[in-house]
Amino acid sequence: MQTLEDFQILHKYEKTPELTFIQKAKAAIPGISVSQTFLSIFPFLGWMRQYKFKEYIVDDVVIGCTIGIMHIPQGLAAAILAGVPPVVGLYMASFPSIIYALMSTSKHISIGTIAIICIMVKPIVSLHAKPETVDSNFEKPPDLTWSEAIFKPENAELTSVQVATAVCFAVGVWQLLMGVFRLGIVSVILSDALVSGFSTAGATHIFSSQLGNLLGIEIAKHSSNFKVLLIFRDAVLNILTMNLVSFALSMSVMAVLITYSEVLKPRLEKVFRFPIPVEMFCIIICTLLSMAFDLENKYGVKCFGTIPRGVPAPSLPAFWFVPQIALQSLPIAIVGYAITISVATILAKKSKYEIRPNQEFLAYGCCNIFASFFSCIPVAGSISRSIVQHKVGGKTQIVSFVSCAFVLLVLVAIGPFFEPLPSCVLAAILIVTLKGIMWQVKDFPGIYRRSKSDGIVWMGTFFVAICWDTDYGLAAGLILSTFSVILHGQKLNICVLGRVPRIDTYLDKRYYSAAEEIPGVKIIYISGSLHFASKGQMVKKCTEIVNIRNQQLGVVKNDVEHEFTKDVIIDLSGVYFIDPSATDALKSLREDIQHFLNGSLYLANCPPMIQESLIRYKFFGPDCHINDCAFPTINDAVLFIQSSAAVRSDSQTNKVNILY
Repeated sequence: MQTLEDFQILHKYEKTPELTFIQKAKAAIPGISVSQTFLSIFPFLGWMRQYKFKEYIVDDVVIGCTIGIMHIPQGLAAAILAGVPPVVGLYMASFPSIIYALMSTSKHISIGTIAIICIMVKPIVSLHAKPETVDSNFEKPPDLTWSEAIFKPENAELTSVQVATAVCFAVGVWQLLMGVFRLGIVSVILSDALVSGFSTAGATHIFSSQLGNLLGIEIAKHSSNFKVLLIFRDAVLNILTMNLVSFALSMSVMAVLITYSEVLKPRLEKVFRFPIPVEMFCIIICTLLSMAFDLENKYGVKCFGTIPRGVPAPSLPAFWFVPQIALQSLPIAIVGYAITISVATILAKKSKYEIRPNQEFLAYGCCNIFASFFSCIPVAGSISRSIVQHKVGGKTQIVSFVSCAFVLLVLVAIGPFFEPLPSCVLAAILIVTLKGIMWQVKDFPGIYRRSKSDGIVWMGTFFVAICWDTDYGLAAGLILSTFSVILHGQKLNICVLGRVPRIDTYLDKRYYSAAEEIPGVKIIYISGSLHFASKGQMVKKCTEIVNIRNQQLGVVKNDVEHEFTKDVIIDLSGVYFIDPSATDALKSLREDIQHFLNGSLYLANCPPMIQESLIRYKFFGPDCHINDCAFPTINDAVLFIQSSAAVRSDSQTNKVNILY
């Protein structure tokens, strides 16, 4: 038998030193040089020195042009979702990419438009912007002076682009602050079930928002609850007013894209190294058809309208408006980061390099702040473009520089070419792109069967987002996820252990029938976190196992040799946290065992961190020395109990002999 002190001496146990707040702060801020700090903030300077120009440059340039081509249809389509002119999607594909390429630790993320972020921005734009500017053609908002940007002018009205750029600035500030305070771990609050339910609801919102363009019918704008359902209702009621040309165009584009992705793409990938930009071909062909047949004037097909040529000059966002939308921007900042970092982590693992989550927060923050000065809405990493960039062999973020230059060339040279493009074409492209996300709804039964709590989070997020709005859906998902974590955190695994004869191994009696209880001793295993919320469950379960009250009344006997339980051993090997409240509950349990059973409570397999906490919370005292009630193993505790019982038995025998 080994005491706990003997065990610690034998294995050279060293107590963890207690640090003061100042010492902890110094440890959190490592001493690094200015040059190291600069390289940490701008990883571009590090990998650029090791760039193998001859090996990488051709691939990076070709892939950069490919990603630039993908930016055009995706940017034009996604910008519409945010209630801003389509050309803003091209701005988002250019300016933010420069900052991200300089500051990111990822080699494969393609920054720019992302549908989920755009659909989250739309309610803010619709609520605060002048109605006539939402979904309208691009008109450069008037440049604000510093005084107008900082102090709210009288009777100030903001355009959709000005509201969106203010949201972009607010999102950037949130992300920058989270990066400075090293809150990269914040993305863990978004569980897979929450993201799946939220993205499915977001895709449904996007589909409903594009029904009017897809069918060529006028659908009233709804800002009330159940707006998705109201849009579907209006579409059914107005189906007879459908523009047949718009409907035929959109169905043709969808048929081409679905046929390509489902039938041709898997075969062509074996032949061609780079993806074929089918979406871009559809846009060019439909634009030429619109020009040739004058679809807008002759057939009433809704087209893009004016697209300005050139690069927008930098302008100040409305800083005075930022506090009003700060809270609404926080979920956008978190969701954008969570989606991007998850894709970046997956691609980094495949290519065997490291992602720094806090640096990514800094990169996204600076990206959005910089973008807000160039008429952009919040940006994030695109899943589809990033996967393509990785799959076809992109080596570094030089790809982002090239794609940025390609999009700028489009803006300067051929932007007006897309003015006759029918809106129904982009709606079709957008819906086909989101087909996979919308079909996530079929995963719900499997999620629910696997975990009921995940199923509730998924359905709660989806239902609230559909019936109300995406912001409310995200909030509902966060609340349900937090509630689920709290419930699981309260649950403890408490069971009775028995000893397997001849090998002194202790196993759960529920699963191992060979395990036998030791007469007069209950061995209880506890796993989980012991705190104020779970202490009641611990005391109740342990009391039921030992039958303390009934044994005092002589009602219930132990099953082993019909003897009452006297001593209790608690195996704490599965406990990873204990607080003062739970420690007090253990003290009360020990006192009940002493009072009602005339026995003792022993601890075994106590992890060093839990042991230090018990010492700090005064669990051990004059009447309970650590060597007499805490042991390194269960077997040591059993041997101590048996030796103590033998000593008591010899003492009683000697007393009897003396009397006689």
